[in-house]
Amino acid sequence: MISALIDGAIKRRKVLLAVTLVLSLFGLYSYVTLPREAQPDITVPFISVVVPYPGVSPEDSERLLVRPLERELQSIQGLKEMNARAYGGTAVIVLEFEVNFDKNKVLEDVRAKVDLARGRFPPDALPPIIEEANISDEPSIGIALFGAAPERALYATARALKEHLETLPGVLRAEVSGGRDEVLEVNVDPLRMEAYGVSTTELSGVIGRNNQLVPAGDLITRQGTFAVKLPGVVESPDDILRLPIKTAGDKVVTVGDIGGVHRTFKEPTYISRFNGQPAFTVEVVKRPGSNVLDTVAAVKGVVAADQKRWPATIHADYTFDESEFIDHTLTILESGLITATLLVMLIIIMTLGVRQGLMVGAAIPVCFMLAFLMLQRLGITLNQMVMFGLVLAVGILVDGGIVVVEYADRKMAEGMDKAGAFAAAGKRMFWPVVNGTLTTLSAFVPFMFWNSIAGKFMSFLPLTLFFVLGASIFVALIVTPALGSLAGRKQGVDLEHLAEIEKSEHGDPRSMKGFMGWYARSVDRAGRHPWIVTGAAMVTVGVIVGLFAVQPHKVLFFLDQDPDTATVYVKARGNLSVQAQDALVAKVEGRLAGIPGVKSVYTRSGTRTGSGGFGNSSPPNDAIGRIQMEFVDFKAEKALRLTGRDIVEIVRKRLGETPGVLTELRLPQGGPPVGKDVQVELRGQDPEALGKAADLVRAKLAADPQIIELEDTRTSPGIEWNFSVDRIAAGRYGVDVETVGQAIQFVTDGVLAGKFRPVDAQDELDIRVRFPPEARNIAAFDRLKITTPQGPVPMSYFVKMTP
Repeated sequence: MISALIDGAIKRRKVLLAVTLVLSLFGLYSYVTLPREAQPDITVPFISVVVPYPGVSPEDSERLLVRPLERELQSIQGLKEMNARAYGGTAVIVLEFEVNFDKNKVLEDVRAKVDLARGRFPPDALPPIIEEANISDEPSIGIALFGAAPERALYATARALKEHLETLPGVLRAEVSGGRDEVLEVNVDPLRMEAYGVSTTELSGVIGRNNQLVPAGDLITRQGTFAVKLPGVVESPDDILRLPIKTAGDKVVTVGDIGGVHRTFKEPTYISRFNGQPAFTVEVVKRPGSNVLDTVAAVKGVVAADQKRWPATIHADYTFDESEFIDHTLTILESGLITATLLVMLIIIMTLGVRQGLMVGAAIPVCFMLAFLMLQRLGITLNQMVMFGLVLAVGILVDGGIVVVEYADRKMAEGMDKAGAFAAAGKRMFWPVVNGTLTTLSAFVPFMFWNSIAGKFMSFLPLTLFFVLGASIFVALIVTPALGSLAGRKQGVDLEHLAEIEKSEHGDPRSMKGFMGWYARSVDRAGRHPWIVTGAAMVTVGVIVGLFAVQPHKVLFFLDQDPDTATVYVKARGNLSVQAQDALVAKVEGRLAGIPGVKSVYTRSGTRTGSGGFGNSSPPNDAIGRIQMEFVDFKAEKALRLTGRDIVEIVRKRLGETPGVLTELRLPQGGPPVGKDVQVELRGQDPEALGKAADLVRAKLAADPQIIELEDTRTSPGIEWNFSVDRIAAGRYGVDVETVGQAIQFVTDGVLAGKFRPVDAQDELDIRVRFPPEARNIAAFDRLKITTPQGPVPMSYFVKMTP
């Protein structure tokens, strides 16, 4: 069968070579169109469930949200680990599954279990958010919008740009960061409310009841059927001011008598800046499998087109452009691959001759093109691991071709014709070539069964090798004989070559000419002194091992690349407002100003909770802001005589000991997400004992000078106010807990009284009723009065406030 296969290939060599050429051209097209990515797109076995519940305390979040979810989710098949965190206003549960999990089935199971748990949630809890972790779910590029324009204009421009970008085929979604939603705020004077005897329940209720579109049914007559509706929605802020609340004698008390209405923004949760200027950012996430380079180019085209219609006070710049890094990295790898290919071909030509060397060297591009064709067929992107596999395969894939060409060359030296010589070489060397290639590949087979995130990440390297070296078997045993039968050297007896072969097989190899003769004589001399040679080899090995042991060296899981970005997290304790947090973050930002080699600085102040991140993506606890720095490109760094590590060291020195805050510097991680180098997890039923154990472990780790950026997941305690309602005392005044809660909301975030859709906005705005800013403070709780059937009564009569 093997003989017939090779004979058929040589007999139909023109057809075979034409088919190989066509497949190579298709492979070249595949290479050009393959999506480019920095890291392989693997499925990460993490799913997070986030339940927002505005205003809930961490203790109540754990009791009301986390426990019902844990009770339902723990029965999901394949669940490996479940970690839950209860924050103020949010509950987060991160589920880890086995690596080979069925993502679609698990997502269905999680959604079903969460729906069951929702039945035990408080009615005010917002719908749960279920998110799957994805390595490629990070933004490919960020567009920063900044300038002297008003906040509303900047935000509207960012929203319009987001919607335009999401129409691109390669964009999965675009997210606006730093923006605040608008709200229609009704500010009421507490003294006027008391004077008119208006309760909080009456005020919020009257707005809600008079802001409805009531379908009144159909009027059916003999003449026809007519739809009847009662339009009562609020169309302008003045409509709210004219709403009647109650009557006081002959006067009708309206909302305008006790307060005013204005359109504003919600209280900020984040404050963002770009290079020191207030900014909004639009972060673009590409679709899985799409080409990063093409997607980013399309994004920049949209921004350039839209920017022509923007006001002159709005400017745009790009941050964390992933395409630049990917293009630079792949260009370096491609250059290294081409260089390695040329070196291999040069060595082959020097040893086998030009004609034979070109025949063997032709296997390199052909095998690569066939591998690219198979990669595209399986939907695999061109990433670092694939390129590493190609570089590793360059010197291996020509081995079979060298053996076949060398054997055919010998047969032609004996007088055999080209077709016969290459047919004999293919048949004689078939199993040696196959066995040699399979032996090489068998060393990489265990990587395919590495059952972890890192294993899934690394599996692209052996997979690429399988494709390339598998193609090399076809090329060496089928294509090379067919090509050699056409392009091989002329047949004829080479007496000098035969003489050298005779010396190597039956004569004295030491008398051979050239390198082989020198090698045979060297081996002969070494064989006369076996103990000296063995001793020298052992001494050499011992010296190498000893030098390796005494010299300091790193043990790295993945490549330690020169960083091109850095993120500084600012941590602080206490009940800080966003403005106070921003003031502290701005101090750190000021320390980092003017660092050479830093291209841009994006700052975001505000506490981030409810993150289901994994690896290195989750911010540390007590973080009140982050400062993301992007470095200049490699050429600019070289002109400054700096590297990314040099810039990082400058950043570390600038940070130093910043008064009032702690800082943590994080660098981008290469390879699969693994988080920090050392991670210790403590578990137990006794929270107090866990805290003491965590203190001991932290102190031990802090004493090690090799460990930096130490943190734990314990959140610093803050101050919260607890209102205890004496229900019996409140009942004497006809007051219940809901009435007290509404009155307190007037001092805090306000009572949601309905929705309002203005003509110049795309989304509905909340209608919030609350006191003006000067009446919203801690002292306001002491002065707060609740309207009862007996008149206004101080809340302190039946409510006890304790910190």
